[in-house]
Amino acid sequence: MKPVNAPDIQLTRRRLLGYGGAVGLSAILFANTPQARAQTGSLGSLGSTASNDADVIVLGAGVSGLGAARTVADAGRSVIVLEARDRIGGRLWTDRTTMGIPVERGAELIHGADVSTWDIVRPANIATHRWGTKMSRFDPTSPWVNQETWQFYNFPQGKPDLPTPLPAPSPDETAETYLARLGITRANYPLAFLVIEVDSEQFDKLPARYVVEELETALDAPDSGDIPSDGYGDFRVIGGYDQVVRLLAQGIDVRMNHEVTRVTHTRRGVEVLAGGTRFRARKLVIALPAGVLQQESIEFDPPLPPQQRSGLSEVVYLPVYKGLLEFDAPVLPDGWDLAEDYLVNPPTLWNGSAAAPGYSGQVVVAWATGDEARELLALPEGERLAQSLDAVRSMAGDAGLRTVATSTYDWSLDQYARGAYPGPTSRRKGLYEPIDNTLFWAGMVTSTVSSSLDTGRAAGNAALGALR
Repeated sequence: MKPVNAPDIQLTRRRLLGYGGAVGLSAILFANTPQARAQTGSLGSLGSTASNDADVIVLGAGVSGLGAARTVADAGRSVIVLEARDRIGGRLWTDRTTMGIPVERGAELIHGADVSTWDIVRPANIATHRWGTKMSRFDPTSPWVNQETWQFYNFPQGKPDLPTPLPAPSPDETAETYLARLGITRANYPLAFLVIEVDSEQFDKLPARYVVEELETALDAPDSGDIPSDGYGDFRVIGGYDQVVRLLAQGIDVRMNHEVTRVTHTRRGVEVLAGGTRFRARKLVIALPAGVLQQESIEFDPPLPPQQRSGLSEVVYLPVYKGLLEFDAPVLPDGWDLAEDYLVNPPTLWNGSAAAPGYSGQVVVAWATGDEARELLALPEGERLAQSLDAVRSMAGDAGLRTVATSTYDWSLDQYARGAYPGPTSRRKGLYEPIDNTLFWAGMVTSTVSSSLDTGRAAGNAALGALR
């Protein structure tokens, strides 16, 4: 294990969300193209052509699909995007009507200071807010601990004496059984472990490999002091994350309300039936969620290869609950961007309105995953939101708080998503193999905006290479 003063200690707070992006695909930088440098923050009109033929057809106008289309269009090739919804963005959905400021029903954060999303955000001068103070406590009777201090990694019952290097977990071992094998009971989990649980599955289901790095860091941690920054960071997009998808879609021929029902493909090209209209192209990029493909509502002729169908069947969606609560004045302590109490459900709250210009209220996002989300999603919507308000009251220490507006959305019931994003037990390898150098894949199992964008760009480049 590394010494406590090692400069290369890399914290993994919320990086677990990025596991869907590790697909080994190359990408080009949209920001390096003349089109990107010339764009502004307005959408203008989506491009449209009279023809239903193109060099490339893209299925899905989420971030991965638009990333693929943008790559193809910037190379001077014709592209048509077919989208079943009446909007673009997929699971990136900015709500501009429910509350006093734009709020995000789906993806909300840029996870990391150097991911590909910045290729679009920075040239367009889109404002962002970097999360600052993040606080945790074990339960409502415990003191709050700043996640940027080493106390966040302290073991409540004392640091265990373990060998170096740590014993490797077995492939099928859960985090809970692995830690128990090492003599670490739940009562002795550092707060840093509980953060992993509220960002993914709880430890009785989470594969043990996802806790090893955090365990090493906790074992190396001193008893006090601040944690050196690794420069990572989580960022909110001020004014709506949809600014990003609107820039991606600018000038692209997007046909909305065109649900795809059939794809006929050969080595020479594809024919797609969508919304009762036939479209033809030389290459196809499929940028649909794995949950949608699992429904087999799209008929492929010939059928997808057995290995592709088998791989898709092994994608398991993580239950996710996200509630939005608006208050007429700030309710979280001044400067707090995140608060987590691990005996409250939902356990995570964050400030969904920080740095919003001219806004005097506060939007609090209530968040849960895994079994805690399952418990909330099983309740009627009103009860979910009431329980979320109770969590805010508990963490804010004010039992009299009242909301002025609330909202939530269950992505598992969305027919064009079938879930928020795949969980840590999902298969991800072998899903992106092209078929006959004609069908290419993007998105499917990604869990961040940047990883979706990366796979879209990579699929667009692969289609361009096949066109040549």
